[in-house]
Formats: sequence, structure tokens, C-alpha cells
Amino acid sequence: MKQLLNWKPGLLTSFSIIGAAITAVIGIVFALGLEYQLEQYTLRKEADIAADQVALIMGPKLSLAGADLSAPLNPAHIAQIDERIRQGTLYEQHIVLIKIWNRDGLLLYSDEKSMIGQYYPVSNELKKALNGEIATSVSTFNKTENGGERGIATRLLEIYVPMRLTDSDQIAGAYEIYHDLAVLEPSIADMRRFVGVSVGLSFLILYGSLFSLVRRASLELFRRSEENKHLYEQEQTRRSELAALYDLSRALAEAYDFDSILEMITSQAVETVRVTFCCAALLEDDGFVIRAASPARILDHNLKVIGRKTHGPHAFYQQVLEQDTPIVITADSPDLSDDDRQALFLGLAETLCLLPLRAGERALGILIFGEARSNEREPFSPDKIRLARSIGDQAASTLYRVELFTQLKQSYLDTVLALANAVDAKDTYTADHAQRLADMALALGRELGMTGDELDGLRYGAILHDIGKIGIPDAVLKKPSDLNPAEWAVMRQHPSIGARILAPVPYLVNAAQIVRHHHERYDGTGYPDGLAGEAIPLGARILTVVDSYSAITDKRDYKDARSHNEAVTELRKHAGTQFDPNVVEVFLAIINKRGMFS
Repeated sequence: MKQLLNWKPGLLTSFSIIGAAITAVIGIVFALGLEYQLEQYTLRKEADIAADQVALIMGPKLSLAGADLSAPLNPAHIAQIDERIRQGTLYEQHIVLIKIWNRDGLLLYSDEKSMIGQYYPVSNELKKALNGEIATSVSTFNKTENGGERGIATRLLEIYVPMRLTDSDQIAGAYEIYHDLAVLEPSIADMRRFVGVSVGLSFLILYGSLFSLVRRASLELFRRSEENKHLYEQEQTRRSELAALYDLSRALAEAYDFDSILEMITSQAVETVRVTFCCAALLEDDGFVIRAASPARILDHNLKVIGRKTHGPHAFYQQVLEQDTPIVITADSPDLSDDDRQALFLGLAETLCLLPLRAGERALGILIFGEARSNEREPFSPDKIRLARSIGDQAASTLYRVELFTQLKQSYLDTVLALANAVDAKDTYTADHAQRLADMALALGRELGMTGDELDGLRYGAILHDIGKIGIPDAVLKKPSDLNPAEWAVMRQHPSIGARILAPVPYLVNAAQIVRHHHERYDGTGYPDGLAGEAIPLGARILTVVDSYSAITDKRDYKDARSHNEAVTELRKHAGTQFDPNVVEVFLAIINKRGMFS
């Protein structure tokens, strides 16, 4: 009993129970849905047959064209309808009752004569018939007009058929035909049994097939789980290695100093590859220099040999670089001299692995992995060499990147200035305009308390503020007339373009922010970011004022120069909306005090 209470079903058993339950539910729902659809089809087909019979017997011979269908029929018309029904064979086709309605719910004819001439609510089915459709419903005898049918049969099929008068396509009313469903019950019951048995067998076969597939899959999973169990430890080791490589990659991505990069690499290599020590020897001129080693001390021997030229093992280092493949060296190798063993630290290691550091065709140096334990205990296996090479590839890539970045950092500013000259060529007023802006901006910046790097950023920002126009088409940049909205949208991109050009240079970061925001407005309606008030960098607020002053007083291709007084009026007018009012006042005070820029 206790074992039964503690019993937990296995995967296959759980699937069998749950699968059987789900299959049963789906089978029942499917069978019920299919039965319903087939039953509706049968009723619809029977309705169509009855409608055709009524239309065939009554339609061509019944003429109510002269009758007023908006009022009860006279006895002559009623007698005519009775005659058509008696002469026809409608009641021989399991039709038990016929009614005729006009469009307003007036019962024009019924076998129950006491109901003729009365108005009844227009049902949904009658509405459909009056709109030209054949409609059906199984009578529940709950309608007011069903009083005469109660007791005729337990279930009746009500069929509503549009009634068109002779020689007219207009729907004048509707026939309501009551069909005895008792004659259809046996066939419907047979259909239900057939559907139930067929669906049940189909889903049983489906479940059996699925169970067989799952059982085979379960056995295969069990077999593979045994294999996975054996591979689990290897996978865990691989994951830890990948995690270490990922951490190293992230750390190297943020490093820009050779020595710190090498220290990081050698330290990580010792922990990840699990060796006794690791040294980095970089190629300089015709020799190699040990630039980093980890750990710093091992077995009472000093590995701090940075700056020491190695000569003895030069041939081994060169061989590694030329072959671009790792070399494993053991301490008992007969090809090594005593000097080689000492230079290669084989007094500390039983086995070495020399790994090339290359970036494409560029040879940078080698990594030396040393293992003090015996080769039989801790060999440099293919997996271990693969891991070491992954670290070496990251090291080489990072060192090469830093070397290129150092060269690029100085040359980038020259490139930016060259781009500024290219803007001068596209926009003839820019050169003098930019220099005068720089003079005005620096004077205003000093007056507002800017110093050092802030003033440098302001100066470069003023000189290069229109550098983004290098990316604006000449058709927009040099258009002599007003720009249309689409052209303005293009022109408004130049601050963002300029900022992206300057941003990669660390010492142009401040200038990049000034360039990006020099078209912001103090009230927040400017572009590109809609900054407002003091959220706009001070350098950008300064440049906005002096740039606007220059734009007013300079002659452009599309306008004449305006006077200094007009410029002052405009600056005061828009202080607090377009411009920082404090910057405007200080700027005007400088002009009035020094007579500058007039």
C-alpha cells in the first residue's frame, strides 16, 4: 500500500494516460461536431426537397395576382389553395402542415382555419424567406403561431420558402412547411452511430500509432541519456571554457594598453588552460621580448623577465611563426641544448606549448604555456591546445586592434579636418564663417566661465559645426530659393551626421555634443532631440547665438546681409524661445563693450 501511495508514473506511463484522455476528448468533440454538421446537411437537403415540391405543385397553378395580400384572403382564394393542396401529393411526402404568410406577418392561409387572418411576430426564419433564402428550424412549439401544431408530432421541421406570384420575380410572402422529423430519425440515428464508430476507430488507431512512436522514442531517449551521461562532464568543462573565453573577450574589448592586455591574457591562460605558467613574447625588430608572465613567481623562480632579449630559442619561436601552428616541446627532447632549456624555462616545466600570435599576415609574437607536471599526467591534448589557441587568437586580434587604434586615433582628427575642408568646397561661406564663429564663441565661452577642455570642445565645435553638411546633397545645400518640407527634413540631418563623424575621437566628444545640439531651441522646439533650457549643453547654446548672429549679418547666396542692429533686435526678440536669454545678454554686452564682430 505504501509503495502504491509513493508510486510516480514514468514518462511513458504519463504520456499513455494523458494521451488517452486528450485523444478521447478530441475524438468526442470531433464526432459531435461531425454529427451536427451531417444532421444539418440532412435537414437542409430535406428542406430543399420540400421547397421544390411546394414550388412545383403550388407555384405554377396558384394565382394570387389579383388578391390583396396586405389583408386576409377571401374564401375563394382560400378554397383555391385547399384545392391545390388536396390535388397535390404534399401530404404524402411527410408534410403535415402548410402556412402562407404575407410580408407583414399576416397569416394568409393555414390548415388551422381559425388562425387565418391574424398577425404574428415575424420570426428570423420568416425574415430570411422574405429576403429570398430558404430557412429552416426545428420547431420547439414556443411561438405564438404554433398553437395549432402542438400535439401533431413531437418534432417538426419548419421550412420557410420565398413565395413569388405568377409572372413576377418579386417576393410577395412565404410558404411555411411543417415536415415530420420522425421519418428522418432512424437515418439520423444510423448516421450518428456510423460517425461515432468511425471516429472512435480512427482515433484509436491514431492513438495506437502515436503510442508506438512515443514508446520507440522513449527507448531511444533512454539509450541516448546513457551516452549523454558519459558526455556530461566534457560538456561542463567546455561550458566553463567558453564562459572564460567570453569573459576574456569582454575584458579585452575595453582594453587599450599593451601591457595590461598581456597581463590579462597570461593570467587568464593559466586559469583556463590549467597550466603552470604562461609567458607572452612579442616580436620586436629581429628578436623577442618577454612582455608579460603569469604567475609572477613559481617554484621560487622569478618569471619577471620583461625587457630581456631571448636569443637561444629564437629558432623555435621563428619556426612557430613560420608554420603558424603550435609546437609542443618536452624537457627531455634531444634537440635542445642546456641554454635552450634555460631560456625556455624548461627548468620549471616538463612540457612547453609554443603558440603563434598572428593577425592575418602580421606576426606579433608567441605565447609560451609551461606545465610542471609530467606529460603523462597533464599532457597538451588536442582539446587543451585548441583552447590555448583560442586564447592566442583573441590575444593577437586584440593586440593588433590596439595597435591600429593607436595609429587611427591620431589620424582621425586629420581626417575630420580634411572633411571640414571638403565642406568648405561645397559651401563657399563656411570657411570664414566657421573661423569667425570660433572667435566669437571662445570670447563668449570665457565670459561665461568655460575653461580648458570645455573651451577646446567649443573651439572644435564651432569650426566643425557644419561638418555634417558633407552628407547633404548639393541640390539641397546650394539651393538659392527656400527649401520645401522634404528638403528641410534632409537639411536637418546635418547636426546628427556631424556628431557621428566626430564622436569616435575621444578628445572630440565635447565638440560632437555641441555639433549635435547647435540647432536646439531654448523652448524645446529645436532639432534633432528637442532639448530645452539648460538640458542643452552650454557650448551648443553659445554656438546657437553666435551662429544666428552670423547668419543674420552675413550675405548668403539666397539673401543679402542685414545690419548689426537688426541682428541685435532679432536676438533679443527670440531670447527665451530660440536662445538662452543669459547667453544673449552676455554676447551683446561683449559686442557693446569691445566693439567686436561689428
